[in-house]
Amino acid sequence: MEEIMDDLLVLWNYLCLNTKPSKSECIIGLGSILTLIPQKCAELYNNNLGDYIIFSGNCGKGTKGVISITEAERFKSLAVKNNVPEDKILLEPDATTTYENFKYIKKVLEKNDLKPESFLIVGKPYQERRALLIANIELANKNYEIASFNMSLDEYIDFVRNDEFMKVEDIVNEMVGEISLILKAPKYNLQSAENVPTEVIDSYKNIVASGYNKYYYDDEHIKNLANLLKQKGLF
Repeated sequence: MEEIMDDLLVLWNYLCLNTKPSKSECIIGLGSILTLIPQKCAELYNNNLGDYIIFSGNCGKGTKGVISITEAERFKSLAVKNNVPEDKILLEPDATTTYENFKYIKKVLEKNDLKPESFLIVGKPYQERRALLIANIELANKNYEIASFNMSLDEYIDFVRNDEFMKVEDIVNEMVGEISLILKAPKYNLQSAENVPTEVIDSYKNIVASGYNKYYYDDEHIKNLANLLKQKGLF
């Protein structure tokens, strides 16, 4: 993997936003296998940067068949252990993609008669840019920010090497997936578009050419994602 580290760092520096969060009403924890997410959400809540937390997620590509409860339930348990009161946590247990996270969260808010005007969004570090691009559509006319981890690629790799569920190869494949979606999903109105720097595209292509293509998404796959949302009445 050493041969792609320079390219991987280019992707990491682009995908991670390194923001400093401000006070919001609602903290969103996007579902995954990554235990850093509920820990970060708990930290934000305990620092009075949010009034309540919504954890979203059923089981996605990284957790299906790996955990015995939903991502949302698992995250709630971890947040409670980090001193978040149970009555300050809402669950969205149906989403299987980031796009569904946002769409189903809005249904949870409506069901609970909650109308927050501001959000802090927590996902994997390299999910931050795409989460913001999705929020540009799904949370339009609201105030929203990404609550970043502000960690280096080396720090994240060290964390993953000590994690029982993730491998370093997962990082590479998932970052390839993030770039694929940033490049192609806007044409299906799944997220807002932005100009991806040439050096990012070049590094992305180099990594794919090195064999890290597990989550390389072609147009047909992304079109099917959009169609699935339509079938579920979410789009």
